[in-house]
Amino acid sequence: MIDAKPAPTYAWVLNLDAELELAQPSYTPSTQMAQQQATFGSASERLLGPQDILIQRLASGDPRHYVGRAWCPTPRALAVMKAAHIPAEPHPHVSTLRLVNHRAFAHKLNLGLPEQHLVHDEASLYALVENAQRPWLLKRPLAFAGRGQRRIIGPIDDATSAWIAASLRADALIAEPLVSLCEEFSLHGFIWRDGRRELGQPCVQTVTARGVFREVRRALNDDLAKHERDALFDAAQTTAQALYEAGYFGPFGIDGYRYRRAEGAANEEFCALSEINARYTMSFVTGFPIHPGELHL
Repeated sequence: MIDAKPAPTYAWVLNLDAELELAQPSYTPSTQMAQQQATFGSASERLLGPQDILIQRLASGDPRHYVGRAWCPTPRALAVMKAAHIPAEPHPHVSTLRLVNHRAFAHKLNLGLPEQHLVHDEASLYALVENAQRPWLLKRPLAFAGRGQRRIIGPIDDATSAWIAASLRADALIAEPLVSLCEEFSLHGFIWRDGRRELGQPCVQTVTARGVFREVRRALNDDLAKHERDALFDAAQTTAQALYEAGYFGPFGIDGYRYRRAEGAANEEFCALSEINARYTMSFVTGFPIHPGELHL
């Protein structure tokens, strides 16, 4: 499915904090966030083709020789391109980006963890987590790399109560049983503007206990049972169709995992869709057969 047209040379904006901007349009990165992006940015530079460049390193040269591309084409990323007089590649509208990266979009596909809930008010949330004899995990709907999450183990303390209230004033929360992860996987794809799409191959991801990316490798044949592999591909196909119908085109990835319902439980289960990343990811180059430098919209 490689387009026959020659790919342009891209000037990239690696805005790894895109979800924070989608959650709050007035968002401005803090000094700490800028430092964290600089630290993790080196890994994301694998997305660049051999002639591509980071837009902040474009000291001279005719900007017409480049096309702007972003980790996620948010308004801030597009503004950086405009300031450099570099035209952006075709991209979805920011309202579409917010819709499809919001956890409610994945939740509605009904492919996630059983007993997952989308909660809009404190009364419903407290009734859910306080009446169940199990730990819970709460997730803000637009976050990344393990941010915006809170574990509920035992009574809800004042700090957690304040976090819940602030979260629900801004948006909804995803609430799901806190499970014991055994192995995490991802599968990537690309959707062209005409609706064509292609999927890559599953990857095994290593993240910290809080969900921060560490490393990735292509999955081997025995890393996934057949029913798990089939479920992951089915979830990716369903996701691709839903993204296209919502007006999204470009790169995407889904995450899934093998888990036990509790630490030390005997049976392992599989969640084929824990979240959707409608953007580039740290794992895209590993999991997709075509390098981004050869992909264009």
